[in-house]
Amino acid sequence: MRKAVGGFLLLSFIVSCTPAVRQAVVRIDNNIYTVKKGNFYLSEEEERFIQEEAKSLGIPIPDRAEIKRFVDYYLSNRRFLELALQRANYYMPLIKPVIKKYGLPEELALLPVIESGFNNFAVSRSGAAGLWQFIPSTARRYGLRVDEYVDERFDVLKATDAAMRYLKDLYSMFGSWELALASYNCGENCVARRTGGADFWTAQALLPGETRSYVPAFFAVLLLARNPEKYGLSVKVEGISVEKRVVERDSKVEDVMGSLKESLFKDLNLHIKSELVPAGTYVYIPKEEKRNERVERLPNGAKLIIRE
Repeated sequence: MRKAVGGFLLLSFIVSCTPAVRQAVVRIDNNIYTVKKGNFYLSEEEERFIQEEAKSLGIPIPDRAEIKRFVDYYLSNRRFLELALQRANYYMPLIKPVIKKYGLPEELALLPVIESGFNNFAVSRSGAAGLWQFIPSTARRYGLRVDEYVDERFDVLKATDAAMRYLKDLYSMFGSWELALASYNCGENCVARRTGGADFWTAQALLPGETRSYVPAFFAVLLLARNPEKYGLSVKVEGISVEKRVVERDSKVEDVMGSLKESLFKDLNLHIKSELVPAGTYVYIPKEEKRNERVERLPNGAKLIIRE
């Protein structure tokens, strides 16, 4: 999305003309690793399984060698993918209803695997932040508040809402999920200027290297996440359930936090940058805290309104 290197997954994927030999250059947490050349194969059974799974997804996945190579890559470097999918399970209850609201394919919920490794603390060198890796200008264009008090790029619900509106606009613009995803990575002007709206797979050589990798890598994640157990991926996670509350008027963090531990409150509310919580800000609280309350009065007379 409008940034140099999403930084947390793929810098480039160098594809040779023979499917058995290739080399991947990968960036994870700002460290660069090279996957050595070698023989990575998908069995005929796996090929058939992938073809069948692709038909079941809301976003059509073409039978492309580039995608299969990323499937191979992830299976050869599975720890990163396992951790990302584990974190994804934690956020899915918040993300999927937003996607459904906009009538978009549910598979888009997995895009943060590519963007941030589903690490909401992620900030790239170019200043993109949060699960969806918005830079400030795009964030503000889609209504996110980014200032000294609040940075809503770290607000999972609001950032997801903005990301879905952006993706919906991109799909309306190009009529293709491949081009919409490419635009999310390098910007709609980049894709329009370089491809003229032509088919992604035909025009991919005209796009930046990161973008050429970004699209097939996402499709590979969809295929593997569809049935992770088949590939021996451990993705189960026990996380806390959270609920959204809305602060009705300007309030102090200590008043909003109540008896919740400060460290946990900050982990759940990265978007709050100061000791003031402005009116209209979402805060996230574990459901186990005050489970049966619906309205809570704060010392300054404000209310926390629980909205399920």
